[in-house]
Amino acid sequence: MMSERAHHIDPEQTRVLITGATSGVGEATAKLFAARGAAAVALLGRRPEELSRVADEIGDHAHTFRADVSDSVSATDAVRAAVEELGGLDVVVNAAGIARAASLEELDDRSWREVIDTNLSGTFYVSREAGLHMRAAGRGAIVNVASDLATMGVAGLAHYSAAKAGVVGLSRALAIELAPTVRVNVVSPGPVDTPMLRGGLDASAPEASLREKEATVPLKRLAHPDEIARAIWFLAIDGTFATGTSMALDGGTTAA
Repeated sequence: MMSERAHHIDPEQTRVLITGATSGVGEATAKLFAARGAAAVALLGRRPEELSRVADEIGDHAHTFRADVSDSVSATDAVRAAVEELGGLDVVVNAAGIARAASLEELDDRSWREVIDTNLSGTFYVSREAGLHMRAAGRGAIVNVASDLATMGVAGLAHYSAAKAGVVGLSRALAIELAPTVRVNVVSPGPVDTPMLRGGLDASAPEASLREKEATVPLKRLAHPDEIARAIWFLAIDGTFATGTSMALDGGTTAA
């Protein structure tokens, strides 16, 4: 029989790896884990200058790994390097993601693959390598970032919705396969005030476009990345009986 203690991860002993750690939810999560005393925070991203910036802001506990999660070899090698440098991994957060709106007429094969490969395949590559390591070590927690669009249809984002729905399904399957020692959960945010969201606004009228986006949310505002980071912390550290669940943090978009 497993005990609650078997799923407890000491925050001050935590070695966490975060993908997409140079912006938005990933960056906020990295800084939250560091602020709450994580022993080591591994930042995984594609842009070395941004990795250095976040690492400098976090301090001595930060470790940087340059990788493209959409590439299996790059993602796998980065996880292995983190395991070797940190001596193991206790928590993995898959926050890397891209979103480029495209109508069905505009959605060519390349655009489809870019979004699927980063958002879904990247989550799989990192979770596979980290999950196998954690299972061998006897404990761990994985939190994958999906979206409210995993369960909602929005014109122009078929590729993004498909990828995020895949993340939810993948996470539920991994939760069963890696049980009882490794927990796998999902956080599904609604609109979050990140550079990615702002990059998708109407460039000719960004403030009006932002107000329109806020109006679609029942709470009439966007989430702050820190709000999502706190939910990720809960699922990774405090939610010791949670696995295979998807936590909606969408301001009511999926309830409307």
